[in-house]
Amino acid sequence: MPGPIQSVSRAAAVLRLLATGQCQFGLSDTAAALGLPKGTVHGILHTLRREGLVEQDPASGKYRLGAESVRLGGAYLQRHDLRARALPWADDLARTTGEQVFVGVPHRSGVLIIHHVVRPGETRQVVETGTMVFAEGTALGAVLAAPATPAGLLEATRERGWACAPEPARYGAVSLAAPIRDMRDAVAAVSITGAADRMYDGGEVRGSLVSAVRNCARAISHDLGADRPEGDRPEGDRP
Repeated sequence: MPGPIQSVSRAAAVLRLLATGQCQFGLSDTAAALGLPKGTVHGILHTLRREGLVEQDPASGKYRLGAESVRLGGAYLQRHDLRARALPWADDLARTTGEQVFVGVPHRSGVLIIHHVVRPGETRQVVETGTMVFAEGTALGAVLAAPATPAGLLEATRERGWACAPEPARYGAVSLAAPIRDMRDAVAAVSITGAADRMYDGGEVRGSLVSAVRNCARAISHDLGADRPEGDRPEGDRP
């Protein structure tokens, strides 16, 4: 099998850096962050800009992701089979619980949100579909067995089949998640996120919310064939 093409790997590293969303990056910033020569990075940025994957701010000269990267990312989400199957169940979960809902899949950088339903009736919410969230120490990460998940949270998740943890990006909020499975393994997770006083009752996670999230996960899993006998798989699903 041929090895990786260095120029492609470096271009991908540049795109991942710009996708962190922390700020725009100048030539020197990008080269320093990636440990590459400025000349190499300049050539990569120049090529990516010509392809529409990167844009350069005319005033500052710094770089950001271009419109073509958004189009490609949107195409990925539109054609994602799991997302298509999860849409109606996630929307129903948001209506049932009154909380915002996330569907995420494992990614090398954490958990990629492939669908986000904002909290019903609440204004000024940003749709986070296509963003990356932490896996370590979070409910989504625990049900997806992220390597850096604290042992206690991971063990409790395996025992009861769901996880609840503070939400790092939202002060005072917690997330409750359950795994979504196909015929082999956990391939995604669904979660609700809300204020702790809505999620807890007497120091315990509200049972109705646990049931709602688990039922949603089971329904999506069923659509993916999780409880389908081996002999009943469609021809295209067989290895």
